[in-house]
Amino acid sequence: MFLTVGELINSTRKRVGRAIADRDEDHIRKLDRAQREAGADIIDLNAGQSMDRETEDLLWLIGVVEDELGSDVRLGIDTSDPAVMDRAITACSASPLMNSVSNEPPKWPLIELAADCGCEVIGLAMGEAGMPKTADDRVAETSALVEKCEKAGLSRDRLYVDLICMSVASSPEQGRQLLEALRRTRNELSIKPLVAVSNVSFGLPGRRLLNRTFLAMLIEAGLAAAILDPTDPGIADTICAARALLGSDEYCMDYIKHHRAKRVDV
Repeated sequence: MFLTVGELINSTRKRVGRAIADRDEDHIRKLDRAQREAGADIIDLNAGQSMDRETEDLLWLIGVVEDELGSDVRLGIDTSDPAVMDRAITACSASPLMNSVSNEPPKWPLIELAADCGCEVIGLAMGEAGMPKTADDRVAETSALVEKCEKAGLSRDRLYVDLICMSVASSPEQGRQLLEALRRTRNELSIKPLVAVSNVSFGLPGRRLLNRTFLAMLIEAGLAAAILDPTDPGIADTICAARALLGSDEYCMDYIKHHRAKRVDV
């Protein structure tokens, strides 16, 4: 199964940040519904913009989203603070996806928490050296993260690894480096690679076209999950078409159902 994580409820987005600060439930509910109706498997929540009230804001978001979509909705909890993460996990009605742990020493308590709570986890291919630049960097950081997680009792079958997508506007080689890292980590380390797709187009015009095109390339390379904007109407089309063309969709049944329901733009 290809996992889609809706990225729109993030306090770093100015309109969302204002909605959280003002307790504007209507705006958050609209984003909830739009992402779920567009097919998102998980609704990611980030309230870290105001660190002094992150716990309060995150718990409010959880309450609003579950009230809107039902208690069986699966949430992604995006915080680097172990205490905040612990409170948020307890507040969720269903087991959430923890986002993000890494091999950076300050985040090691998150790995321990993940091992204990049984949640699935998004881990970042990043350690003390900072942001990885090359495929080799990403593979090395992924290997170190997997080793750390397994020592803590967090098995790799519960782990998605975010391979750190960077904009090609400032670093044109990043698309190629990420694709190489994806193939290598999938084949050499048997992990589930994840990419925050929209980062690749930051600073460029026509971002949706770039995001969709890169997503198709990533799926061919073995992508297991993506953080993205599911409300982009071309995203679901791209996922269904790519899986059908790669033989991942038996008899293309998912593609046919999607075409009938959504009317793919042909």
